[in-house]
Formats: sequence, structure tokens, C-alpha cells
Amino acid sequence: MLADNPLSRVVDRVFEHALPDDGAVHAWVRCGSHRLRLSFASRALSEAFLPSFIRAPEGRADLAITFVTAAEVDLSCLIPHAPSEPRTLVSSDRYAMWQPGQFPMLHVLDRGSRRAFLWLGAGAAPPWALSRPVLPIIHAFTADTPWTALHGAAVGRQGRFLLLVGKGKAGKTTAALACARAGWDYAGDDYVFAHTLSGRIEPLYCSARLRADMTGPFADLLHTSATVSDDDGEARHELRLAACLKETQFCGGSLAAILLPRRRGAAAPEFAPARRSDAFAALLTITMMELPGWPRIVTERLTALIGLAPVFFVDTGPDPAAIPDAFAAFLERLQSHDADHHRHHARA
Repeated sequence: MLADNPLSRVVDRVFEHALPDDGAVHAWVRCGSHRLRLSFASRALSEAFLPSFIRAPEGRADLAITFVTAAEVDLSCLIPHAPSEPRTLVSSDRYAMWQPGQFPMLHVLDRGSRRAFLWLGAGAAPPWALSRPVLPIIHAFTADTPWTALHGAAVGRQGRFLLLVGKGKAGKTTAALACARAGWDYAGDDYVFAHTLSGRIEPLYCSARLRADMTGPFADLLHTSATVSDDDGEARHELRLAACLKETQFCGGSLAAILLPRRRGAAAPEFAPARRSDAFAALLTITMMELPGWPRIVTERLTALIGLAPVFFVDTGPDPAAIPDAFAAFLERLQSHDADHHRHHARA
């Protein structure tokens, strides 16, 4: 079984013997404040995964990750005895996550050596994983830091970011892509990185996952679609936004507000106050389901993050083109309110 294997020796084996002398590709990328060194066993693997990452200059890396398939190394001994069931192994120094299916994946992290690998049992990854590659490894690697990956979208202007969280089909991707296309800074539409003590928001990827029924308003972005995935019966275009956005747009800033998208039939974007408990419910459920491990720590961090900013419901309305201006006006009202609040306390 997965938990009975000496994973540190397996990591050694992957790093020492899995990469071919010719054909391997190496790259440096950034995820939030971390720099990763990626090694791919083939150019085909690099072409599948690398476009979703934000490239970084070559240099010191916080973590080395190798991407391999069953063709390079046989790790069938690590597959659980019930291979159709997902499994997660969490310890103080190692993390392993088995994800079964048509394209099974095994994520392994050795925290002590700061090395990890993604093993593709069928030679390829499921299409949805190409937009958020090695997310479980990033989640595990930052488990003892204030940073956490969370399910949500984030866009910003002048260093002030709006974090959108909630269920699918509520409008997170629509809002994020509409703002990014209007020149806003973009930190993601699916998963973003958050520093839960300071409220800093940073991007993990330069990708987006656009539902097929929303391709009309964003037809100009479809040329960046790498593939179409099936997300619980719902088709999504897996976009690679580095092909259409400026490199400087993939950046972060401070959390100004948390928005909970909901559709109530508004003719134009509308905002209404929400409770912190609403944001907690929207953030916790999907984040914990997708990223198992350290439930108490993740719960505490998300609670702390929610306490750093005001929370609002937003109905983004029927026209995506109206969202950027509405969000800009909302940010200006927040800033004006904060300034009035500070002046009042200064006089007091």
C-alpha cells in the first residue's frame, strides 16, 4: 500500500534515474513568493504543463519538481491495493496523493530534501490538471507557512485585490476574465495563493478554466485554449493566458474585499453586504475537498484571512463588459470609506 513504502528512496530513484540524458526539459517558475525548478522527462510533458506556469529567471529554487510517466519509471508498487479509490498520506516530512481515473496521477513530496514528483500512470494527465499542475504538492509544501492555496479567483488594480469565492457557475471566471481583458492584474480564476496573516494575494498560474457556455463573450480568448476538459459533465476550455495578457498582469497585491458571486437577475452589477460566515462556507468546502491534509491548519488560516477584509455578495449581471467598471467603482467606494473611517478615528 501507499503508506508502507519508503517514499524518500522512491524520490531518490525518480530524481536519479527517471530523466533521460536527452529530451529532458528544465524550467524555473514562480508560484506566489516561491520559485520552483521543474524538470520534465520529455518535451511533450513540458509543452502540456509549462504554459500554465508563470516563468521565472533561472536561479535558486525553493522546491524541485520532476514530471515523469510510467514509460520512464515504474512506480506501480506505490499504487494502493484499491486503485480506484483516492488516497492521501500525510506525515511531518512526506506527502503523497493518489488520484485514480482514466488518467491516474501520483503526487509525492519529500519535505526534507525539498523535492517532489508527479507520476502519470497512463502517460498523460487529465485535461483539468493541466490548468493547475501539481497543486497538491504546492499545498503540502506550504503547509507550515502562512501561505495557503485556496479555491477562488482574484483580480486587482493599483495593488488592491478583490477575491471572488463560491460555488461553480456563480461568475468567478467571468468576472476575472472580464477584468483581465480590461487590463486589470490577474491572480487566477480557479486557485490563488494567499498569505493568511498579511492578506497578500498572489497568482499560482497564468491559466483559466472557461465554461463552454460562456465562450460567446470571450471568443477572443479561445485561441489560447489548450484542450477541453469534462468537469463533472460540464465542458471547459483550459485557457493559457500568457498568450494574450501582458506578463506584468500576472501579479498580486493586498486583499481589499472578498466577493461572493451570486446570480439574482440584476440588470447591472450589484453589491450587498455579506457575513464572514458566508465567506467561510464558500471558501472552506471546495478548498478542503480538492486539497486534503491539515484540515485544522487550513481552517484556521482561512478564518484568519476572512477576518482581514470586508465581505460582500455580488451579482455581476448579464453583461461581462460592465464588470470592470463596476468593480473599479466598488474599489473606489471602499477606499473612500476606509479614508473616512481613518479620519474619524484620528479626530476622536
